[in-house]
Amino acid sequence: MFDWKRRRKQLFQEFEAHIDIQTKENIEAGMPPEAARQAARKKFGNVLLAAEQSREIWGGLWLERMLQDLRYAVRSLSGAPAYTVALLCTLVLGLGSVTTMSAIVESILIRPVALPHSEQLVQMYSEDGPGGFNASQIALSYKAIEELQRNAHSFSSLTGYNTMARPVTASDGTSISVLTVATPEFFATFGVQAKLGRLIGPGDARAAVAVVTDEFWRERLHADPKAVGATIKVSGQDQTVIGVLPAGVHVPQGTGGQIVYLPVSINASGQDDFKLDSALAVARLKPGISPKQAREDAQNVFSHADRSNAEQGKRLAMRSYQDLVVSDLQRPLLTLLGGVGVLLLIACANAANLQIGRATSRMQEMTTRSALGASFGRLLQQLVTESILVSLLGATLGAALSYVAIQVLRNAYRMQYSRFDELSIHPIVLVSTGLLAILVGVLASIAPLFSIRRQTTAPVNSRNASRTSRLAGVLVAIQVALTCVLLVVSGLFVRTLRSLEHVNLGFDPRNVTTLILMPEQQNQDPERSREIETRLLQRFETLPGVQSVAMQTDIPFSNYNVVLNGTSEVSGRAYHEGDAANYSMVSSNFVRASGIRLLQGRDFVPQDAASPAMLILVNETFVKKYLVGQHPIGASVRFHRNPGETDADIPFSQPMTIIGVVENEIQGGDLGAPHQPMVYLDYMKLPGSSFLSAVFSMTAQYAIRSPLAPAVMASELRATVAKEAPSMVQMNLQPMEDAIAQSLDQRRLALRLVAGFGVIALLLSAVGIYGVLAYSVALRRRDIGIRMALGSTRGKAAGLIMRQAGIMTLIGLIPGIAGACATGYAVRSFLYGVKMFDPASIVVSGCLLVIVFLVAASLPALRAAQVDPVEMLRAE
Repeated sequence: MFDWKRRRKQLFQEFEAHIDIQTKENIEAGMPPEAARQAARKKFGNVLLAAEQSREIWGGLWLERMLQDLRYAVRSLSGAPAYTVALLCTLVLGLGSVTTMSAIVESILIRPVALPHSEQLVQMYSEDGPGGFNASQIALSYKAIEELQRNAHSFSSLTGYNTMARPVTASDGTSISVLTVATPEFFATFGVQAKLGRLIGPGDARAAVAVVTDEFWRERLHADPKAVGATIKVSGQDQTVIGVLPAGVHVPQGTGGQIVYLPVSINASGQDDFKLDSALAVARLKPGISPKQAREDAQNVFSHADRSNAEQGKRLAMRSYQDLVVSDLQRPLLTLLGGVGVLLLIACANAANLQIGRATSRMQEMTTRSALGASFGRLLQQLVTESILVSLLGATLGAALSYVAIQVLRNAYRMQYSRFDELSIHPIVLVSTGLLAILVGVLASIAPLFSIRRQTTAPVNSRNASRTSRLAGVLVAIQVALTCVLLVVSGLFVRTLRSLEHVNLGFDPRNVTTLILMPEQQNQDPERSREIETRLLQRFETLPGVQSVAMQTDIPFSNYNVVLNGTSEVSGRAYHEGDAANYSMVSSNFVRASGIRLLQGRDFVPQDAASPAMLILVNETFVKKYLVGQHPIGASVRFHRNPGETDADIPFSQPMTIIGVVENEIQGGDLGAPHQPMVYLDYMKLPGSSFLSAVFSMTAQYAIRSPLAPAVMASELRATVAKEAPSMVQMNLQPMEDAIAQSLDQRRLALRLVAGFGVIALLLSAVGIYGVLAYSVALRRRDIGIRMALGSTRGKAAGLIMRQAGIMTLIGLIPGIAGACATGYAVRSFLYGVKMFDPASIVVSGCLLVIVFLVAASLPALRAAQVDPVEMLRAE
């Protein structure tokens, strides 16, 4: 097949041999030699045609023609650099964006978690949580986990774990690290192996041992190969390092950096050393066991267990481990992938328009080739080959651009979002992009092929030109519609971000620095913790430039909130099951330091600590829900304890009196979250011997209001802590305004991506309308020249082109606005403070489209105005 020259030479030699034989026979029949030769050639027929037919029988002609088409396509594209660059830029932006988002979706949502047989891993949880402090977690009690480990037959392994932040002391000093406390089956369940030493196993349930990540080993233990056997302190307790995980391994996924793993130790009451009685549960299914079978097996185990486990078994649910890791990212990523798909459609329509103009400029060439015998199929093959060649080149450059984008995203967000550290472009993504590029090339060449079909089978006339122009106009209208959708969604996201930035926080974060400390000793006496916290509070108040200081167990945006969610009975109102509120401990001067607005009554004062009465503040939501029609000041609230709970558990048996009502403040770190009923208690009134006191003393959170520069304030606070409370370890120290800004990072990322899609779409559409109008001016130069010769002005000629641009834009805006409304409904869960049908976003997007398209149309309009009528008449 590939030795065409030799075989072609042999074929012609064979033809000549046949002609020589016939010539010889003609001479023997009495014909003159010259006439005999001519007669022999005439009888044999067209030698070149016979050679082509023979080569078709060989079966390699298609490959030779394809190589010819490729060479011709390269020469043709190099001869039109402006067209080639414009088409390549269009395809690079479209295919590069698709490749990037496809790689992200494939890496995070589709590719299995980087653990052995990760499809066997499932999370088991109780759908409404076990209550108490873990009510917001989807956890199982340690007793339930032990019951399943003993009696369930569907799991090859099952583990429970809790992740928290704790002080860790190594050779470089004490700092806060992520701590994962797990049952001994933890690493076996996840299928992780050690890089150095060994991992925690069944014999380590009560041992003082630890396993650390590669990052901890490198940064805290200085990558010492003899680190196995070294001693570190976790919350003041000595732990021996027995193993180091391989680089890049973090379990569970979603955590990263310096992590220390400890075996959990459960006491007779079902609590671990950190006073937790429940944990997140992950199990590995046995081969061939489905999640449904495993859930039924677990429920059967619970049905024969004690009452509390049996109740938990009724609420048992199960989901894949991968869903646990990426559940928060699934909808945003798929939404962004849809936006990229819209961008690709715009790029495809733009490529089709560019190729329509290119085909028009080559129409004389195509007509000549058709007249010389080239079939429509042969012309089709040439154009499709050229289009696919450009698309594949665009896909290659787009993949290179995508590679850079993936590296930037991975380095920027690997510590913020689950599995972003695993971002990469897998070969399947590249293959998919290549196939997509071929499809785009074929689709983009369909419109010019129809134009060539018409004009090579009929004389070129204005009617054909008009049809082509209308087709290009339809494609521009589609681009306008899709661009309108992306711009409106971008506008909705911008208005959402602005609404969140201007949401009523309920407090004044300006000039407020938050400081969060944790005792180095895990089992430090609560009374000792209170004494240290109080001394620090008093010392902070005396620092130069400090206006006020307050303690609060749930400072907004601190990420270390400790809050009690409990049922509440209000005087004068019948108790209903589910009546609940969040309870936060605060110090005196809470109102002044936080900047929260006091609506009624008064704030806590130091003298309240000596009063026997239990005094509280409540927020607006509490009043609206539980005190409608009552005067809140002086109303009585009682904490509704569950059966079996005593003062040692919940020391709020006496009625609590409301002394003030404060404005609703943002709770936690979600600016868009609805307000919940809130009760604020004086921290000094909490008995030091109670369980709640031990829980709330795990961290000490301060809000310091001062006009001093944040760096100066931070230095003063660190120096004071080092002097007054060296046993306290800093967890976080930053201006509150910085914490609020960080809470919007995920929404800002989505806004940047969507807005980037909108800008790219706008540029592509502007290029598309410019190309169509420039092509239209080239087709109508004769018509414009005649109009101007008959008295039309240059302004009217320009207005003709501008009117054409306006019609295409308006035709596209109508379906674009409808599509934007439908898209707004689809992304409504991402919006805040703005309706999914937002007239302002639609008007601004429409005006922006019109302005950009008018600018893009101005240059073709100017060219139309510069047509010389004399030159056109002379050409006629």
